[in-house]
Amino acid sequence: MDTKLADLRLRPWLLRELSQTGYEVVGDLQHLPTAELLRIPGMGGSDWRKIAKALGRDPFPAPKKRP
Repeated sequence: MDTKLADLRLRPWLLRELSQTGYEVVGDLQHLPTAELLRIPGMGGSDWRKIAKALGRDPFPAPKKRP
């Protein structure tokens, strides 16, 4: 989890937003749920997939089946 966010080749405005809020490495985002990460201004689908892969999360979780 020591991967720097700059190494993920994120969009410049998202990288600036994350650094302004104090996130420098991927491990800093570990405690945030998916919904909160996607609410960060500038966070798009491709950027989310890169961060999810670095965090070891599934970017496309299986939908819940209804009874």
